[in-house]
Amino acid sequence: MIRVLIRCGLFVLMALSVSRCTESPFGENVISGDRSMISGKVMLDTNVVAKNALIWLEGMDISARSDENGDFQLEVLPGSAQGGVSGYTGTLNLHTYYGNFKLKRTSLALQDGKFIYDSGPVNSKGKIAEPIILQKLVDIQMRLQPSLLVLGSTPQVRIDVTLTAMDDTVSVYFPGTFEGVISPVTIVDQESGEHWTVQTTIIGGVASNFTRTLSSGQSMNRTMMLGSGYFPDKNATYAISPYILLKNQTIPAGLYNDPDGGRFTSLDSYWKLPFEREGDVLTVQESDD
Repeated sequence: MIRVLIRCGLFVLMALSVSRCTESPFGENVISGDRSMISGKVMLDTNVVAKNALIWLEGMDISARSDENGDFQLEVLPGSAQGGVSGYTGTLNLHTYYGNFKLKRTSLALQDGKFIYDSGPVNSKGKIAEPIILQKLVDIQMRLQPSLLVLGSTPQVRIDVTLTAMDDTVSVYFPGTFEGVISPVTIVDQESGEHWTVQTTIIGGVASNFTRTLSSGQSMNRTMMLGSGYFPDKNATYAISPYILLKNQTIPAGLYNDPDGGRFTSLDSYWKLPFEREGDVLTVQESDD
């Protein structure tokens, strides 16, 4: 037996499988199912899925990540936990974030603390019908010299980072000394996920906070030297993640809250921010001697 709640000035509780469209502040919508969850897919405009994109619902501070296929699901709290009598009614922005891509906002409608299906971008099954496509803001090219490190034979790795603004102005920030670490770089073991943050030496500059505005098509370079002593004595591949923050629009502070605790702006969580970088993988091998 299906019970359908219809609002037409008065609440009428009806049994059986009879359904009608309801009138709401958002126009005529089919309200069906539990409606506490929505799903969607995130793509980059480089024609690849956005793995680990951050999804954050403003106003409820609920976040999720896209999976390896770019798919995500997000579930709101019960209406009683949202404040008020029956939950939030209105529209909220769903923010989709990828470090070097433009922040995307999608407006979603809720009634009595639940999503309104078949409204705006959301279809009758609770899915954002069209993929959320993120536009590239900055191209990040990295060159590691050497890209193959034999432990004990090469004392340092040179890290050249080239940033190029695509079709808009962007603010670029590199910290000098952050949380006591000079020009920090995080090393991530691609197999185990272990990570640690180390200091580097700036080539052709000083270890001070650096902010620069790039216009469309403009590029900048930053070079750092990384000691080989920071790597364990084992064969492994590592992602090299220099601390960079990029912005061309206001980013809500809540978006930087790590669902696992802490904030993405801290060294402990920063490496989990999603970026599309080329040339950031270092292979380390033990010496045959």
